[in-house]
Amino acid sequence: MTAVDQPSAAERRWRAFADAVALALGLNVWVSLVLVPAILIHAVAGGKLALVLLPLVALAAGIWRRSELMLLGAFPSTLLLPISVTPAIASPHQYGPIRLAVVTLGVVAYLLSVSFFMAFREPARPIGTRPLASASVAPAARWRRRERVYWMLTALAVLCPATGLYWVNYDRGVQQFLASMYPGRVASMSTLLNVAVLTLWLIVYLHVFLGVMRPHRTGDRDLVTRLAMIRQDAARGRPRLRFHIAVVTALGMMAVLVYLRHL
Repeated sequence: MTAVDQPSAAERRWRAFADAVALALGLNVWVSLVLVPAILIHAVAGGKLALVLLPLVALAAGIWRRSELMLLGAFPSTLLLPISVTPAIASPHQYGPIRLAVVTLGVVAYLLSVSFFMAFREPARPIGTRPLASASVAPAARWRRRERVYWMLTALAVLCPATGLYWVNYDRGVQQFLASMYPGRVASMSTLLNVAVLTLWLIVYLHVFLGVMRPHRTGDRDLVTRLAMIRQDAARGRPRLRFHIAVVTALGMMAVLVYLRHL
């Protein structure tokens, strides 16, 4: 790496700060969502302890690699592994309304901060600067309206799933229905409903919230042009070479399974 490619001191400090924030908020989510409930129900023995500690591996690897995929995908996914094995960890009896609100705020803070810090890059020092003519003019009304819409969508992105989780876990009618229909399995069914709420919200978010924002993402003309070319290529319906390779591989694996079954 040449001296030009090496990060500046300011960029190194910024990266260290971003790593510290991700680590602190990630540990807070892990402790409040997994560790404390697991200790309360004595689910930290044997192999269950390994599942409880597994999110720390994903968090450490994500910070080490500075990978958005690991911090926003692998780490939240590994948090669900101990809950899937021991559904009582996510039982509403472990979370009061106030504690649920605190845990929700911790999760939201982690997701927003990691999304911001991982996407932020220290810009290069400009050779020269010149004030823009529009810098002294107030933003147009349409831009102020658009900013209000963005803030409203952000608030709804937090309130909608939180309301669904609160209704599933603390509505008396829902809890009575689960107790009458699934005696002895209320914790498991509550966990299943929580997963269903989050899955439904993810679908709504992708197709409704991002659907509204998609026409506004026109800042990177090269990226937009590339995406348009990919969509046009995909609309032609001609499978590529990797598709044929995947089909042949799948058929080969099926043939191996049939052969092994008749041995």
